[in-house]
Amino acid sequence: MNKASSKDSERRDAVARGTRAERDAREKHDGHGPAAEVAAEAAAATRGHDGGPRTLRRGLHILGALRRAGGAGLHVTEIAAQTGMQRSTVYRFLDVLVDEGYALRDGRKPRYRVLQAEAGDGDPHEQAIRRWRPAMRRISDALGDSVFLICRAGDDSLCLHREIGNYPVQVLAVTVGHRQPLGVGAAGLALLAALPPAEAADIIARNETALRAYGGLTAPHIRRLVDSTRDRGWSVIGNAAVPGVLGVGMAWCDAEGYPRLAISLSTLIDRMPAARQRTVAEVLRAELAKG
Repeated sequence: MNKASSKDSERRDAVARGTRAERDAREKHDGHGPAAEVAAEAAAATRGHDGGPRTLRRGLHILGALRRAGGAGLHVTEIAAQTGMQRSTVYRFLDVLVDEGYALRDGRKPRYRVLQAEAGDGDPHEQAIRRWRPAMRRISDALGDSVFLICRAGDDSLCLHREIGNYPVQVLAVTVGHRQPLGVGAAGLALLAALPPAEAADIIARNETALRAYGGLTAPHIRRLVDSTRDRGWSVIGNAAVPGVLGVGMAWCDAEGYPRLAISLSTLIDRMPAARQRTVAEVLRAELAKG
């Protein structure tokens, strides 16, 4: 090969190398091709190595801050300052904690606090069950029907525990772990009605579409039920979650008057004339007062 041919070959190789480098750079920028795949795999490996534990740790830091604050709770800005996180990040973690029933938002302030913060360490749901199971058992034994312990989980109610009565026909309206929009069941309706009016109105608006799946409930209907519950002091709702069933519920509020939990009793509508509804409400009130 002569000198001129050798130089031509070197120029072609240089052009080819330049073309490949430009293509790789372009593919990486556009998110396609081998270069982009290598970069994506490296990023995925980095995320998989530390992302999960780091995310969990940040959520636990927020939960720890709320527990240390106790019943007074914390504002989002206070949580951000204590944890060193951005407020937008704190909001995302709080949404999960509220949705899963570990934290509650006080709409009057707005502040956040853990469920049953005063009860000490441990799972708040388990603490609530231990605290209220004896009362539920007494209610069920006295009245013969199934009794349910319900907490708020975001815009839903969450069943924590139930006690079955001794009447031959038991109505197991919901199972433990069941969730449904606040206001659909008697306990959820009691919780909703006990919330500050503005907070309750926001929840009803957000649940408007979901309510239709429960006996054709509508937002205006729930608003009327909430008004009646506030006037009466206890909730009554029938033919919503389960046709032919009526429930009576009452909320338990903390020292500042914010609803934390509710207990309800459900049975066949035929077993719930107005006089017995009042009797159930009196029994519920007496047991909740002991808590």
